[in-house]
Amino acid sequence: MKGKILFVAGLAAGYVVGARAGRQSYEKIKNRADKVWHDPNVQRGVTKAEDFVAEKAPIVAKKVQEGAQDAAHAATEKVKSATSKTDPITP
Repeated sequence: MKGKILFVAGLAAGYVVGARAGRQSYEKIKNRADKVWHDPNVQRGVTKAEDFVAEKAPIVAKKVQEGAQDAAHAATEKVKSATSKTDPITP
């Protein structure tokens, strides 16, 4: 029991000390990330990426739809093939 109490006390102390130092580090990282994100070069890249995705999305959607239809057709044929082999009523 004494070990558990010491463990919990250690965790609490570590949290308090870490939270103070951690908050400062977090703020530094956050500020740097904000500066990078709002950089005009980064925003140009973001705009290019958005335009590319908007252009290619319909093509990708069509390919995915075709692939799903092909898979559904193949699965249906497999089921028909498997049931016709095991169904004694079917000639």
